[in-house]
Amino acid sequence: MNNQNIQDAQLKSPVIEVSSFKPLKFKQRGGRKVSIPVSDAVIEASLKKFTSNRALLHTLARAFYWARLIDQGIVASGSEIAAREELDPSTVNEYLRMTLLSPKIVEMILNGTQPSHLSIKQWTKITSQHNWIQQVIF
Repeated sequence: MNNQNIQDAQLKSPVIEVSSFKPLKFKQRGGRKVSIPVSDAVIEASLKKFTSNRALLHTLARAFYWARLIDQGIVASGSEIAAREELDPSTVNEYLRMTLLSPKIVEMILNGTQPSHLSIKQWTKITSQHNWIQQVIF
């Protein structure tokens, strides 16, 4: 009977709740928010490695598509593309300048290793340097 009493006593012992608090940082990654533990710098670094800017990728893809339309003679100019896409002609021409980026920079954008602080406007300013060697990422 002693064993039975011991087992009953163990079953009736109070349940101890254990809680912990770990601060989190929330960062925007693409179109979603990701929580990052504050003390885990390794996790944060791995998330930063493969972050691609979807808007920048979309802009780059459109620019190369539009450049191919012009090269093949389907459209005559960026203004004609703007009329078809219902966009401002200056926007289309600005995006078309993205095709003048050096292949190394285009590869960085495709791999997601481009500097995250640069916007589309800043990327189009880099293209003012037609010499690929002179195109410097700031």
